[in-house]
Amino acid sequence: MVSQAHRFRPIDSSFTIRTDLFHFDICETETPHFFCKGDIHHLTLYCPLGTKYDVGEFQIWFRKVIREVLRREAKAIFPSRLHQWSDRTHLTYKRLTIKRTSSKWGSYSSLGNLNLSLYLLLFDSRYIDYTMCHELCHSRELNHGPQFWQLLDSIMGNGSRQLQHEMNSQVKAWYEAGDPRYLLVSNA
Repeated sequence: MVSQAHRFRPIDSSFTIRTDLFHFDICETETPHFFCKGDIHHLTLYCPLGTKYDVGEFQIWFRKVIREVLRREAKAIFPSRLHQWSDRTHLTYKRLTIKRTSSKWGSYSSLGNLNLSLYLLLFDSRYIDYTMCHELCHSRELNHGPQFWQLLDSIMGNGSRQLQHEMNSQVKAWYEAGDPRYLLVSNA
């Protein structure tokens, strides 16, 4: 839970998501309506001039819109990317589900179902690939024992744990900087 004492910047026209897979921007426009425009890898939310970004209801609405944009993009990007990793590694899964999870970036069930967090799109592709491979490795090792890490390192190189650490450090940095991306990831 986010401490009430910690102040986060509002989502406003300076908010942006820039990764190697996806760009999201907010721009002001002279039209009186909100609308989105763009393509699969770059989307812009246009807001009327004079939008009062610091109003609580707008912040809740902005977070909801951004989450839905992330969900749509994840559904467009993740399946083919995961399939490529599955083919390349010969590690299998039965079904992929995109979820709004904040406590885990992904999970793999004993039934072979793989779940990925839509918030992975806040990171560059190397972290998404790491998470996909991490979860695929659970098709052989349903734990985090030495064999699991050996398998993951054989696929990703010896920096697997470092990538996991970097992701968690990034989220901590968002919190410390008052970045509204933290509020997205924490589902606040």
